[in-house]
Formats: sequence, structure tokens, C-alpha cells
Amino acid sequence: MARETSQRVMSAPRSAPNAGSPAPGVEGPRLQILLDFDGTLVDPNVAIVLVEQFCPDGKRVAHEVDEELHAGHITLREAWARQVALLPPARLDEMTEFVVREVPLRQGADRLLGLLRKFEVPTAIVSGGLEFFIRPVLAREGIRYPLFADGVEYDSDARLRVVHPYGHPTCRLCGICKANVTVGFATPGVSTVFIGDGSTDKYAAEVAEIVFARRRLKDYCARSGIPFFPFEDFDPVTDRLHGWLTGADPLPPPRPRGLRTSPCPISQDLAREAADAAGPV
Repeated sequence: MARETSQRVMSAPRSAPNAGSPAPGVEGPRLQILLDFDGTLVDPNVAIVLVEQFCPDGKRVAHEVDEELHAGHITLREAWARQVALLPPARLDEMTEFVVREVPLRQGADRLLGLLRKFEVPTAIVSGGLEFFIRPVLAREGIRYPLFADGVEYDSDARLRVVHPYGHPTCRLCGICKANVTVGFATPGVSTVFIGDGSTDKYAAEVAEIVFARRRLKDYCARSGIPFFPFEDFDPVTDRLHGWLTGADPLPPPRPRGLRTSPCPISQDLAREAADAAGPV
């Protein structure tokens, strides 16, 4: 199973036809985008909203799990397993309908998505959320990008259990391994831009060339020395991407990717490879 999972991660699409090509007659760099879902493409963290709305004493439970996670007492994978186990299996359709009805895109998303279509920028949704509620929202908005996310299945007691088709084969810190997806998405001559907000995004931020960050991811990047562009709504993201794609503005200078002090093995490996390539100081 670990080998199959690893193969699925590394089969992340590396490019699309004319990947990141500028619009006709426009000179600009080539980019590709990895976009988080919960708290980024959409306003709320949908998983927490579902626990709050559909589980007994859900607000208290969601808050407790969130506190334990960010205090370092449990891993992302453990937090996710606890939350998913609380969701009522018989109400899966009801939860999906609730998300489609109640969860909006972040302000400025239509303009951002329009820019990415205009310039034919290869884009994927990379989420620590669950496929069952992400795909209907993408369908509602007519978004047809590849999706990398966790899933659910029924266990022997007919309860919901989270599964990780894009998990790392050996590391168990996260559910989906966003660092592995980010590295697998890499294309020579194309800069990978990661846009995210939270704890599931920090290792992707360590290995992407360019990072847009809000909320907890912004704080993590600041603490870790990772260059980033802050945002709340998508307008500053769209404006900056437009400047790069048209050639009006230069891309930020290349930065060392990966952190040797990271608990993420992929981030460690990238940092070690960069240090070895640089040679002795």
C-alpha cells in the first residue's frame, strides 16, 4: 500500500500543454499554481465547520482538536482522523449540500481564476480537506483543475474513516503530503507558486519557489525565514501574478528551497541537496 500511495503522489501532473505560456504577443515568465482549498480558495475551514454544524458539542470538540494540534500534542494526520470520526455517516449527502449552499469562494477568486484561464497557467487544487465536499464546490463554480485531497471510506463499523491517497509512504506527520505533490508538480523552466493559509501548507511552502500566505501560514513563513507575499482577499495575488505573467514586473530572485531543520523529509532532502550542490563554504 505504501508503494502504491507513493506512486500516486509522484504521478502529480508535471505540466499542461503550453505550461504557463504568456498570452499571445506578451512576454513573461512561465508559472504554475498550487492552490489550497480550505481557508484559501474558500473562506472557512470546511472540516471545522462541518464538525461544528453536524456533531454533538461540535464547537467545543473542534476547538479542542485545533488547540491540541497547534500546541504540538497531535499531528495533522491524528487531528484529521479524530475530526472525521465524529462526522455522521448517514448525513454525508446533507453535509455536501450544506457546503455547496453555504461556503463561498474567497473575495477576488473569480478575478484570479479568470487570469489563470487567460494565461493558460497550469493550476491544481492541493487540499488537506476531503474530496467529498471539495469536488461539489469546484463543480458549482465550473472549476476543472486537478484535485489532490484526502478522502473518506466506511470502516467495519460503518463509521467514516479518512484515507490518504496522496500521503507520504513513510512519514505520518500529515494526511496529504503537500510537499511531495509540490515537488512532483515541478517543471523545468517553470516557477511553482503555492498559495495557502494554514498548518497543512507549511511544508509545501518550504519547497515551493514562490509563496503567497495568509493566517497561520504567514506566521510560519515569517518565523522560518521563508519569503512570502501576504494576502487576505485575492486581489493582491492577482495583481502580482498579472505583473509577472505580462513581464511588467520581475519575478522574485531564486531562493534556497527546503529547510534542514524541518521535520518533513522532503524538505530536508531538498535543503541537503542544495547544500551539497553549493559545496563547502
